[in-house]
Amino acid sequence: MSRAMRLYHAAPVWAQNAALSAYGLRLRVLRYGREERRVSARLREMEWWPAERLEAYQRDELSALLRHATLNVPFYRERGLRPATMEDAMSSLRELPVLTKAEVQRAGRVLIADQYRDRRLEEIHTGGTTGTPLAVYCDSQVLQRNYAFFERFKRSAGVRAGARVATFAGRPLVPPDSNGPFWRHNFASNQLLCSSYHIAPATIGSYVDALARFGPELIDSYPSNLEPLARHIVATGDERLRPRAVITSSETLFPEVRALAERAFGCPVVDHYGGAEMVAFVTQCAHGGYHVNQEYGVLELLVDGRPAEPGETGEIVATGFINPVMPLLRYATGDFATLAKGRCACGRQSLCLERIEGRMDDVIETPEGRLVGRIDPIFKAVSSLHETQVIQDAIDHVRVEVVAGDIAQHELDELAAQLRLRLGPTMRIDIVRVSRIERTARGKLRTVVNLMRRRAPAPAAEAPQAR
Repeated sequence: MSRAMRLYHAAPVWAQNAALSAYGLRLRVLRYGREERRVSARLREMEWWPAERLEAYQRDELSALLRHATLNVPFYRERGLRPATMEDAMSSLRELPVLTKAEVQRAGRVLIADQYRDRRLEEIHTGGTTGTPLAVYCDSQVLQRNYAFFERFKRSAGVRAGARVATFAGRPLVPPDSNGPFWRHNFASNQLLCSSYHIAPATIGSYVDALARFGPELIDSYPSNLEPLARHIVATGDERLRPRAVITSSETLFPEVRALAERAFGCPVVDHYGGAEMVAFVTQCAHGGYHVNQEYGVLELLVDGRPAEPGETGEIVATGFINPVMPLLRYATGDFATLAKGRCACGRQSLCLERIEGRMDDVIETPEGRLVGRIDPIFKAVSSLHETQVIQDAIDHVRVEVVAGDIAQHELDELAAQLRLRLGPTMRIDIVRVSRIERTARGKLRTVVNLMRRRAPAPAAEAPQAR
């Protein structure tokens, strides 16, 4: 722990609120300003553009980006990247090798464009849940463009700019041995920051009371934090919390959790997908469709190096338009999504995904080499299960950790049987009852953890295929 964090944790709550508010003011200045207002106005015009116009815009932006990368970024010059016209921009992009996280880590500042190299830049880090965090460089204009897209998403969910927001995220806001309160205030952004690390049956009521006092118009949360709150509210019949919307991110939002939260909070629950790499932004509408924000960049879904067909699941490989400081072309995110079979019923003409599947290491690999994902729904049928985590620690073994109330042995046997149906007869399965499941360093609940894939060697730098 850094000295600054030790001082923060030792300070009284009022001083922690002051420190967070000062930091919040800095972030507000970085994220909101003239560029954010300009891009926001433009995005309002573009939201309902027809598909053909969005695709033409993408080709134009991509052509300019490829030209910029060719002329100004050492990494791409060394790769022999050639400029592309607007007409052949997409085909030129798809001829490029996929860019892996390992390559970006090794390249570092070689990916920064020449004209930004001597400027003061912001350094942003990815979560690093599957390995070493990745450093991404940008400036305040890039941050403001990024937040313009988030503001459009909030407006589409019915949340006004400057609204009161309660946020659950992976920040060490509260000392680990604290007895409460488990939240802090960022007065600069009208925000209640709630700890993701202290949610438990004994504390959940105090969280709900604090949220009710604060009266947020928006709750921004990981699904794994949202679910216990919603279960408590439904069980107690508490109707004090009535935000305009709930927004989730960073974890897979399952339909059962979305339905539970909408019942608890009496408002729409919408999900979104993005990342510190700033290569893709996908937002869910009230109809449930996941809309690729095509003004943000080009998103591809690849299956063994080829484009996914409608209804097929592939890895998200993305090229972002908004960060000329450190452009990432065909960046393999390690996340998976399923391509929708048509346009969304809401009327927006943007490319649509059926669902976001989760990360590559959230997939179990059987001894036969099958990749098995989306196994979480089998746990939803057992109401006494509070949390679960499936851990693959050998090629032929998974350990299932469950946090449960009164659960009968026959229910545990049925869970094992349902898992065996999906994982096959050669997989050994152990179910272990635990008091709680550890979160990641950023407060996320990983429902499936494949330790075997994490131990795999990093892809070779020259490998052209998707990971």
